[in-house]
Amino acid sequence: MKWAETHTENAFVFSLNTGWWNFDESSDEPLRTPELGVYRSAADAAADNEGLSIVETLHGYDDLWFFAADGSPLEAHFSQEPYINFERNTYFRGVYSLHPGTGATLLEAIEKRVVSNEDRSPQARIVVWIAGTNEAVKEFGWSTPEIMKQSIKLALRILHPEMQKRLVFVKLPYNNEQFLNIEDAVGDH
Repeated sequence: MKWAETHTENAFVFSLNTGWWNFDESSDEPLRTPELGVYRSAADAAADNEGLSIVETLHGYDDLWFFAADGSPLEAHFSQEPYINFERNTYFRGVYSLHPGTGATLLEAIEKRVVSNEDRSPQARIVVWIAGTNEAVKEFGWSTPEIMKQSIKLALRILHPEMQKRLVFVKLPYNNEQFLNIEDAVGDH
């Protein structure tokens, strides 16, 4: 059953983008790493992710994608397009909603990012953002960090066991002044 057939305002929504993380102690070079956000609803995902990133992704300048709870792709439908006006030094993030889309599934998109590391693919992990504070948890639409963590564990069951072994949970807010090493992460599931 597809997301459109079962969608409720409380359905999980995944955001996926790519970061560069160093999970391999034998190398100083970071790996191309899938980063997942798990939102309580499509509205929460849209509220936390700027429309400009979506437009840039469609033009090949960014890497932000959305997926329904079943892993099927979602796409943004804009009611107000984002823009930057350099002459007036103004910016508008855009207003959009998420709807069933076409393209790669969540699992296919994750696998593509993992294998892009070529011979270092076995060291690649999947970063899952979780809230470390009551303020951070609201960005994802959850009420408490513990509820978020339990809900994420439930949502991530759609990944096959090989991908589940790669999960690393990282608490927000995270100060990204340097590449995160695996020892600095919260740990696995």
